[in-house]
Amino acid sequence: MTVEFELDTILHQRIIDKCRSPYKDGHFSHAAFESMKQVELALKEKSGTCKKLYGRNLIKAVFGSGKNIHLIIPLADYLQEDALELFTGALRYYRNYTAHEDSKIDNISCIRIMVLASELLGLIGASSISFTEVGGVEGLIKHGIFAEESQITDLLSLLLSEACPDDCFDGLFEDWAVRGYTDNQFQSVFDLGHIVYKETDQIINKPTDVETLGWFELTPMGQKVLNKNRDI
Repeated sequence: MTVEFELDTILHQRIIDKCRSPYKDGHFSHAAFESMKQVELALKEKSGTCKKLYGRNLIKAVFGSGKNIHLIIPLADYLQEDALELFTGALRYYRNYTAHEDSKIDNISCIRIMVLASELLGLIGASSISFTEVGGVEGLIKHGIFAEESQITDLLSLLLSEACPDDCFDGLFEDWAVRGYTDNQFQSVFDLGHIVYKETDQIINKPTDVETLGWFELTPMGQKVLNKNRDI
């Protein structure tokens, strides 16, 4: 049985936008090269760092160990090392070849490379960001998550002032965004263990329509960061 499908139904939108036109014009090697280039760009954009890294060094920084912002791929955490090998092999094999030699890239191989790039882009899009090994406060500043340490203090202070009845966060994220804080900044202080979220159903003078009350609480590490900057 022959399965028929439109190419656009399996290609990532980024590949459609950047590679479909050169492919249709018969520039197969260019379309193949551009598809792998988009994977590299997506890695940089998703992690928000590593602007000066390329190829294997970029992939090692994003998926490997060491003080960096890491992407945690979907499916299973234990596949992280396999993801490093997958991305490294794909970019080294296809991106390097299409960048320097392209005589053997025809329409079929070009399609296969674009499909592979689409799968890699899908994995990047579905990955979560981890700041656990970024290197503490210094790492957050080094990688541009915060401009200076006082910004971290301000965010921690803001979180301490919030209360969340029944785990309701309506409006909180929008309020933080208006104040200039990003989702990555919010996540980073949790990943580094500066602050935790707690809740209880033991509420004094509890309103009838509220079951639990949640709040943000500093850890000893977070309190140290806050105290340090208050003393400056």
